[in-house]
Amino acid sequence: MGRKPVIRQDLACPSCGSHHVVKCGKPLGRQRYLCRDCGKYFLADASYHHYSRELREEALRMYANGMSMRAISRVLNVPLGTVFTWVKRYGKQKYEKLVDLWSRAKEFVKGKVVTKVVDEMWTYLYRNTRAFYKWVFTCYVYTKIGAYLIYSVGDRDENTFREIKVHLPDHGRWVSDDYNVYFRLKNHTVVSPVNPNEALHSSLRDRLVRFKRATKAVNRSINMMKYSIALVLWERRLIPEFVA
Repeated sequence: MGRKPVIRQDLACPSCGSHHVVKCGKPLGRQRYLCRDCGKYFLADASYHHYSRELREEALRMYANGMSMRAISRVLNVPLGTVFTWVKRYGKQKYEKLVDLWSRAKEFVKGKVVTKVVDEMWTYLYRNTRAFYKWVFTCYVYTKIGAYLIYSVGDRDENTFREIKVHLPDHGRWVSDDYNVYFRLKNHTVVSPVNPNEALHSSLRDRLVRFKRATKAVNRSINMMKYSIALVLWERRLIPEFVA
């Protein structure tokens, strides 16, 4: 027979509300508990803040409309670390949902793609006080049933561009500038500037502080770039809504 589960009616996990908690050490002299249901640790005498869904959504809208995390923290009176967690957590969810929609749209738009307009935008990635060029490839997909956007982030090379192509059917006309990565594309037209994408890039720099050319906010990971752009695309509805 296994051990009888410990149920404490006088104590509940602040994360999931379960009473199935056990003592788990005393770091710095304060009793710590472990929730057997969700696996999270907590302190019995600590105060935990629970923010409403409306407040989180407001913070994400602020972030996707040009405010920095520090500014959001000051305006909403929320810790900076909490704002960062919201952006990362919900941005990741939006990005993963986007990738799923792109994969489903690839099958849905077969035979219906008219034009694929691709371009790239430069930005910086900072690591150990050094700045490295990174590029955001964007591709507007114009189909007979609607338009949507696909993007990838990385080096300015074939590998990053391939992350876009994997979500697209082979047919349809390509439109791009004269960057050499695009020269091997079939049914390809070269134009300059690539107006729809240039307008989007300008909007991204306006809406996301981390992409502004002169700012204290910087990119420290490619994933956060992807998550941040995903929040903007959902805000602007630049997603394949016909499969959403």
